[in-house]
Amino acid sequence: MSAAPETLAECAAALRAGAVTAVELLERSRARIAALDPQVNAFLSRTDDLADRAAVEADRLLSAGTPGLPALCGVPVAVKDVLCVEGAETTAGSLILRGFRPPYTATAVQRLLDAGAVLVGKTNCDEFAMGSSNENSAYGPVRNPWDLGRVPGGSSGGSAAAVAARMVPLSLGTDTGGSIRQPAALCGVVGFKPTYGRVSRYGLIAFASSLDQVGPFALSVEDAATCFAAVAGHDPLDGTSSPTSVEDPLGGLREGVDGLRLGVPHEYFGEGLDLAGPGPTEDQIADPPLGVGDDRDRDAGDGQGAHDPRPLVDDRRIAESLGQGEPAGPGPIVRPVPPDEHQPDHRHVGPSPQRDPRSRQHRRLLAAGHAPR
Repeated sequence: MSAAPETLAECAAALRAGAVTAVELLERSRARIAALDPQVNAFLSRTDDLADRAAVEADRLLSAGTPGLPALCGVPVAVKDVLCVEGAETTAGSLILRGFRPPYTATAVQRLLDAGAVLVGKTNCDEFAMGSSNENSAYGPVRNPWDLGRVPGGSSGGSAAAVAARMVPLSLGTDTGGSIRQPAALCGVVGFKPTYGRVSRYGLIAFASSLDQVGPFALSVEDAATCFAAVAGHDPLDGTSSPTSVEDPLGGLREGVDGLRLGVPHEYFGEGLDLAGPGPTEDQIADPPLGVGDDRDRDAGDGQGAHDPRPLVDDRRIAESLGQGEPAGPGPIVRPVPPDEHQPDHRHVGPSPQRDPRSRQHRRLLAAGHAPR
């Protein structure tokens, strides 16, 4: 190959063609990290000994022509620092766990290692995965490799940035309420949050055990599907792991997208959100084309998916359940409360951002002359 392989699929093809070795891919990854990570801060630690052994073993298996080797064999990967790796410092982005070296490896990571992946290191994250910008790590913020003045998203920002900067072709993150999907979007890579229970949580330092899921970041949908296939499946060490067999995720890719429909919820596009780049226009959001809707479409008109203008989410019912009366229309259900209307809320724990002098919201309101004192 004339150009260095970047995606998982390209690396796998180059390894099998003898165009590159696993040791060479590892050294390229390390060189990229050395050149870029002082600015990006995607990595918290390196697993050099483990990586060296894995790369040498992968080259041995590949040179011997071992049949049935997984696509991940010999490919550099990284994992978020909330996933335990035996003997490797695992901090969850916190000083509290500095120096902690787990006596076991998380199942998702072990399955990558069993597939022959070469673990380069552990990636930065918001402390204990609690954050959405990766500015809240005890070891410094992660920066977006496309623009160092912008955030990469969080809490799995290090894993997303490492793939976006081509330090590794693949990484693992975790998602509780968007911590894979949001940084993937901000860094321009593919992120996938599996259904709860499809990937084992054993060895994952939890944020919210009833929501956490481990998933991949990659440079293509095919790569993400390949990684998911490697780590998914029942694990007896995780009581919430689904016993249902995992279908081949690559099979769906081969079928193409003909006949699929994309639904765009009105509620996702409210005041303060920009619609930029390729995608639906504001007119398309306000008046979606025929066929966008829920099962009500099947009962309408001639059965060809006539448009039902009602929103997919009944925001009136939700607003009433929150005790907030009539919603203001498309947009956030919970409306901002003007300072002069602010009342204590028994559902709120801790100081209001509007009254807390440490918060950025309070400082902005103060500068505009609207902050309560």
